[in-house]
Amino acid sequence: MSLLLLKSLISVFMLLLSCLAMFTMFEVFGRNEKRYNIEGLKKFHKANGIVYLLVFVFISYFCLKFIMLSGSELTPRATFHAVFAITIIVLLGLKMAFIHFYRQFYGAVKTIGILIALITFGLVGTSGGYYLLVSKFGSGKAFDRFMEQKMKGQMQASSNSSGSKFIIRTDTESIEKGKRLYESECSVCHNPHSTEWYFGPGHKGILKNPFFPVSKKPSTPDNIADQLRNPFRDMPSFPNLSDEDILNLIAYMNTL
Repeated sequence: MSLLLLKSLISVFMLLLSCLAMFTMFEVFGRNEKRYNIEGLKKFHKANGIVYLLVFVFISYFCLKFIMLSGSELTPRATFHAVFAITIIVLLGLKMAFIHFYRQFYGAVKTIGILIALITFGLVGTSGGYYLLVSKFGSGKAFDRFMEQKMKGQMQASSNSSGSKFIIRTDTESIEKGKRLYESECSVCHNPHSTEWYFGPGHKGILKNPFFPVSKKPSTPDNIADQLRNPFRDMPSFPNLSDEDILNLIAYMNTL
């Protein structure tokens, strides 16, 4: 199961929690003749709210991590999604403040609860709902590949706009030189034809994936150069490699 599918299913669960919150609130405050135990509904509503908040924080963490790792600008849809999320955070803060500290505004709590539930529909619709719809409820891989390629293109465009000198060469001579360098410097620890580990991760598809397998940095030529000179974690550095050597290595690694 892809991370996008998992996050989308969890967001649908959050939508269900908001529906339950509205139902319990309507039953407690909206009926003269009560059909259920009121105290039990209030406890359920409170527990439901805590679970909603935990799920919201969990999903927000992965969304923020994705934005920071990709370093890309938000699309219009993602911008709406972010606005919905920030609005929910503000409304949740107001609701808790009115319940616990500013009791004179308690009457507004019910309206805030309805707003949170309605905005949750927009939040989930612009993220999880969109993904489930275009990916045919996770049954197809085309959308995942499209998103990966789109994000990769954004990262490469960002790299090129910043004046990067580590571009991807495609000429045969550079690729052959890079292959020889790889075999002498890298193949002891890395498998170029697989993602399986030797002493380090395999490099198959290294520049076709959105992130590096260990550091989780964006898969860009600049980050390959940085990894060779300022390696992440246990990998040794290669100060003996010139810029020309690194460009040839990148040319070869782009073919893996």
